[in-house]
Amino acid sequence: MTSSDPRRAAKAVLSALPVIMRTVGRSMREGGGDVSPQQHRILSMLSRKPRTLSEIARIQGVRPATATTMVTTLEHRGLVRRDVDPDDRRRVVVSMTQVGHTAFDAAQEVAERALAELLAPLGLEELASLAEGSEAVRRLGSSESAARL
Repeated sequence: MTSSDPRRAAKAVLSALPVIMRTVGRSMREGGGDVSPQQHRILSMLSRKPRTLSEIARIQGVRPATATTMVTTLEHRGLVRRDVDPDDRRRVVVSMTQVGHTAFDAAQEVAERALAELLAPLGLEELASLAEGSEAVRRLGSSESAARL
């Protein structure tokens, strides 16, 4: 595959995603504490900065009512809190609590360990290529998310 073939790269990434998501999901169910993959995605987003419910819904690709339900579940578990935005009292900002940071870090560690086990048979060059490609996709995703906010 050449770098000038984005369609082929897209196909390769899409075919790998189910393997990655199954590995991460299974590791979280079996040893990641009480954080589901969906909750992990929200906590990951909040680990970078607090967000409004609208931002959470948009980034997660869900309806605002669904985002509210997901955040309410996390709030009842003490993983996030809602605060009135000091700049606009009509808005609510969701942020992670210390308990949420601890749960996120534990789930992240479990997921990383499971993926490392999956990737262990690869050679050094393959691992380096995978890391570089993943970082490039992450950068693209960060740029896209920033453009949407």
